[in-house]
Amino acid sequence: MENIMVKGRLLGMGNFAHVHLAYCRPFGGQFAVKSVNSSLSSSLLMEETILRRLRCSPDVVYCFGGYSTQEANGDSAYNLVLEYAAGGSLGRLMFSRTSGSPESEVQWYTRMIVRGLHAVHREGFVHCDLKLSNMLLFPTEDGRWRVKIADFGLSKRFGREEFCRPLTFRGTANYMSPESIVYSENEAPLDIWCLGCMVIEMFTGKPTWENCQDENDLILHIVFWRQVPLIPENISEEAKDFLKKCLARDPSQRWTAEMLLTHPFIDSVLLPL
Repeated sequence: MENIMVKGRLLGMGNFAHVHLAYCRPFGGQFAVKSVNSSLSSSLLMEETILRRLRCSPDVVYCFGGYSTQEANGDSAYNLVLEYAAGGSLGRLMFSRTSGSPESEVQWYTRMIVRGLHAVHREGFVHCDLKLSNMLLFPTEDGRWRVKIADFGLSKRFGREEFCRPLTFRGTANYMSPESIVYSENEAPLDIWCLGCMVIEMFTGKPTWENCQDENDLILHIVFWRQVPLIPENISEEAKDFLKKCLARDPSQRWTAEMLLTHPFIDSVLLPL
């Protein structure tokens, strides 16, 4: 694979990984290649393991495999070949609409995310960093966008011991749940809390907790003042109830992804296979 993938322009970068558009020499077609220095490859190898297990899910980005390369500076790198999302991220689309999105569209994207999340949890993994920028858009035959869950770099297996100090968080600050901050509990209910935050962001076109100044301010609101993200008033009662099921402060009271698939807010949405 090393000899047939040709990297093109940079699509994005995180703390450790770079993602490039890539082309396959003999067959053509566009792909996304996620690369990290080999010394930091453990998270990418874990991501590859998870994505291989989820290849049958239509709501998770498809992984074609990984390969090692020797870089021009002499370092070695590990690369993961992924399907290319022509529509970019759901975050870019949603946050471009300052007045938010219509409920029917929110339902469409939410059901795909929940269906994908159910597949992730069924395989025994927690994503740990669900956010709109990690939801990628792919065109459908009828001109709509379908969404797929991506970026499993912070993911973990159910029940794996975490040795984190209290008041720390594994993922992105705006999506912190009460138990993930106080007890460093990064299990399936965390993903459901993050889902609730994403649904609010789709409805409003604004980040969750947008009025908080920094991470310490967020901790005050969530832990010490025992607040939850504000549920929009101008949405249906079914949507409000769905959000309440996602944002219960007690993680044992949050619905599972499997349960949410039966919720009236999304259970009648017809999705592409």
